[in-house]
Amino acid sequence: MATYSGNQWLVYMGLHAAAQGTETQNADNALSRWNLETVNDIDFSAGVTQEFLPRTGQKVFREEDVFTTQNGGTYTWAFDWLVDDELILQKLLTSVTENADTTVAHHILGSATPSNQYQVATSDPDYSLQVTLVNPDSAETRILHSAVVTELTLSMDVATNGGRLRASGTIWSGFRPKVGTNAVTDGSTIARTDFPFGIFDCHAIEIAQVVQKATKSFSVTISHPAARVGFAVANSNDGEPEDYIRDRVDVTGSITVKHDSNVVGSAESLGFWLAGTSKAILVGDEGTSAGGSATDIFIEIPYAKYTGHNVDLGSADGVFIELPFTGTATGTNKLITLKMT
Repeated sequence: MATYSGNQWLVYMGLHAAAQGTETQNADNALSRWNLETVNDIDFSAGVTQEFLPRTGQKVFREEDVFTTQNGGTYTWAFDWLVDDELILQKLLTSVTENADTTVAHHILGSATPSNQYQVATSDPDYSLQVTLVNPDSAETRILHSAVVTELTLSMDVATNGGRLRASGTIWSGFRPKVGTNAVTDGSTIARTDFPFGIFDCHAIEIAQVVQKATKSFSVTISHPAARVGFAVANSNDGEPEDYIRDRVDVTGSITVKHDSNVVGSAESLGFWLAGTSKAILVGDEGTSAGGSATDIFIEIPYAKYTGHNVDLGSADGVFIELPFTGTATGTNKLITLKMT
């Protein structure tokens, strides 16, 4: 019997097509093949409660002294991806930002409120995903369904992967994954839409509306956690969630720019941090706020609060300043604007 290789696993993903909480696998034409360098298994550790109760009458555990249940559990799956498919990227953005249409410039507003799309049995939930991990042992294929992206990091670095965009993060579900025989016909899945863009395609990089001539790296993380609410029966399983609540959205990140006469001066950018001043960060293929004319890649944090000012005096390619930041927004102001097409 041959030993399986990690390269034999395949991953497919799509918007969850069945009702929220229903474990039915999407049709092949509602799934995209996700080309990953490394495939992780689902993390079941928070999905299982196992209690060892040493009862009296015996010096060792008896079989009945161990109690195991999946009621009330949660499940996560981690990914790290060199972005090559526009449609998969947009589905990740749909889930983490709760924007159904990510083919245009879209935003998270300061006035954003919790969604009603996560209640069990909701038809065609707008922001839930399904991930299928096809195992070479067909009886062990996993389906993580009714899931949401709780953290997404978008990063670009001139010295990594030719500057191309990477996406990493966590997909979370409060429903038990389905484990069993679930095949996907690769040729019947959604055709890939190429996305080859990265930092070298970002012709407009600005800090406080000042153009940056040399940028080494940029990353932004959108954190949008989820938690179970209540309990219900789903797929004949007790203890499944009746709903999800997604309370806060946080945007953090950093940008590293060369310190010279063309960039925001060291004293000025240090002052942004020391004074707690809000100043915009824009990284994209055009420099108009809100990204209306962007064609491929655009990220803007209009009201960034700088949380540090790290000057690298030892770099062989010149002096660079790393500016970590946290996004803020009040009312209808925008926490973050994104366009990836």
